[in-house]
Order: sequence, then C-alpha cells, then structure tokens
Amino acid sequence: MKSDIEELKKLIIDTAAMQIDLPITDNDIETIAKEIESIPDQHWYWCTFRESYLICLYGNDDVNDKKNMKWLLAANNCTKLKDLCENFIFKMTTVKPRIIVIKTFAGMQMREHTDCYKDQLDKLEPKMRLVVKGRKKNTLYFVNEDGDRVNISDEWRSYIMSGASLHGMQNVEGEKLTICWGDPWVGDDLQNEFFVNFIREQYQKYLSNAILRSELGNVDNEKGIKDPKKERIYSWEEWNGRKKT
Repeated sequence: MKSDIEELKKLIIDTAAMQIDLPITDNDIETIAKEIESIPDQHWYWCTFRESYLICLYGNDDVNDKKNMKWLLAANNCTKLKDLCENFIFKMTTVKPRIIVIKTFAGMQMREHTDCYKDQLDKLEPKMRLVVKGRKKNTLYFVNEDGDRVNISDEWRSYIMSGASLHGMQNVEGEKLTICWGDPWVGDDLQNEFFVNFIREQYQKYLSNAILRSELGNVDNEKGIKDPKKERIYSWEEWNGRKKT
C-alpha cells in the first residue's frame, strides 16, 4: 500500500495539468460566476507577478499565516461556491486551501510564471482550478523545453495542475474567471483518504490526455519564480488610477 501511495505521489508531481470532474452542473457554474461578478470592484487587486486581477475569498490578511483562515467579506454572497467547498473540496484537505479568483479581460496576457519557490519545484503541491467563465479561446498553456506553448483543452472546466511548471495564459476574447485552490494545502502528503480515492479515479479517466512535466522536457522553471522584492499588489482603485495617468 505504501508503494502504491509513493507511485501516486510521483505521478501527481509529474502532472503539469489534468482534467478532473467536480460535482457541479453547468447551472451551478453559471451561478458561481454570477456570484463572483456581483462582488464590488474595490475587493479586487492587481498582481504585478501574474499580471492579472485577483481576489481572495477564503484566507486572511497575512499570506504567511496558513492556519487562521476564514471566508472573507467579499465571499458573503458566494453561496454556491461555499457549498462546493464545504461539502466537497474541504473534505480533501486537513489544512483548508486559500481560495483565489483570477480575472482577466480580452487582450490581457498573464506573465509566464511558476507558483512556487525553488525548494518546492519537485515536491507534492497539487493545485485545483475551476473556470467558471471565459473558458473558450482563453487557454492556459505550459512551456516546453523548446519554448513552445502546450495548451490545455478549452473543454476542461476543472483540472489539477502543478504550480512548479512554467505556465501562462493569453486571453483572446471576453472576461475569464478562474477559481484557484492551493497553498497552504499541498496534498496532505496523500494521507487524506477522500482525496486519494478521488484523484485515483480521475487518473483512471483522464491520464491519457494529461500534460506531464516529463513530456515537457528540460524546462527552466526557475525563471518563473516570484521575486518578492520586485513584485507588488495594487488595490483596484490604485491600479486603475495609475493606468489613467
């Protein structure tokens, strides 16, 4: 059994991205998108590292505090999203994940980046994503060793991904909203039976279409690591005021 867990861990670490099924309908996704769109602009902020708008719905004011988190004010009306998290996502985790939403508009391009630091590049740190709006023609991609883009299918509405692989996103048309579950949840070292059973089932369904890091080749993922001394976040008002000057 231990050897099976170790093999599963290696597979997850090697997975750049793979489609998964979450227990939600198209109507649920539309409802969640409307809930997020109803959040006032002042709750969003601009992230210079990812070059996109973000909002934290579950977390706290201190990114280094990975224990004392809660639903934040901006999530007050996100009833359907809370249902999904409380009844499914949080069952997978001993430490509940911070929940961020990424928003981009037509013509925007997220900077190619990695979502972890150097000492985390080969560790188990799965992340989950759910695109609730703008899935078509606004595709997430990974970079291979030749510098080419390897796009995920725009048919994937939910997927797991590795933040250790260099990736970006080009928004061709319309607004895109992506819900992100990740750090401080890092897979519980596969000690969570609910998650293990779920992810094994997903690999049986979708491994053949997954993007594997080993297939991307020798990519310099370190070049996408965040430099905390350079990157900043700006409030919605501050960033849009800067754009006008």
